[in-house]
Amino acid sequence: MSTPLVPDDALVQFYTAGYDESARLARPKSRVEFLRTQELLRGRLPAAPARILDVGGGTGAHAAWLAADGYQVDLVDLVPDHVRLAREMAGRLSEAFAARVGDARSLQYADSSVDACLLLGPLYHLPAAADRAAALAEAARVTRRGGLVCAAAISRYAWPLYALRDGFCLSAERTESIAATFANGLEDPVGELPVAFSHRPRELAAELKDAGLVDVEALGIEGPGWPLFTPDLAEDRVEDLLKDAIAAARLCDGHPEMTAVSAHLLACGHRV
Repeated sequence: MSTPLVPDDALVQFYTAGYDESARLARPKSRVEFLRTQELLRGRLPAAPARILDVGGGTGAHAAWLAADGYQVDLVDLVPDHVRLAREMAGRLSEAFAARVGDARSLQYADSSVDACLLLGPLYHLPAAADRAAALAEAARVTRRGGLVCAAAISRYAWPLYALRDGFCLSAERTESIAATFANGLEDPVGELPVAFSHRPRELAAELKDAGLVDVEALGIEGPGWPLFTPDLAEDRVEDLLKDAIAAARLCDGHPEMTAVSAHLLACGHRV
């Protein structure tokens, strides 16, 4: 086990006071992300009742369905309020999961203690390459040999599409900000995240390989249809659009040229 690190106070404060993470994946504009993440993981995870570590698991959106699928799930999150809400959710479920406060860069779990490790958010908030490397090394360390590590990331080229989807004017100032993020991956040029990093697909795959993982694949989660889910989209239109958006995302699987068009990426690899 590694030595615990001091949490990022600005990030904890943002998610405690300024952002409702528990509602994010339930919003119409995030439904494609949620459903496709489920689909991609279900096609790759070991069979239940394998033990899964959900690092940066927030309030339990993914831990809940994983537990319902029969997995033994441990959730870790940096934000104490997220862990409190996750525990409350788990207490209401017929198939519960465990939750604790922790840092992706310093997991308090033994070597080779889980069958799969998921990082479905931590890399968004680690702009320093050394911190991302530490988080991925920890994920590999706690995963058994042959086990699966999956890490999500913000797609660097999604920023202008976010702006168009959400009705932001692509002013000269905003365009310059997006161009700067294209160059270095830093900041959230259209939103409000206090600390943000976005990946190119090949860079995300390379980071997993550098952590010692093999058979690495980088996937686009939402595909090209996600900008259709505008903030003002009527609820009765969501289900109709979901079917086509997911079909379009599946068409893009296996075509690396289309990976970066997704809002989020998912890279998966196995520990040797």
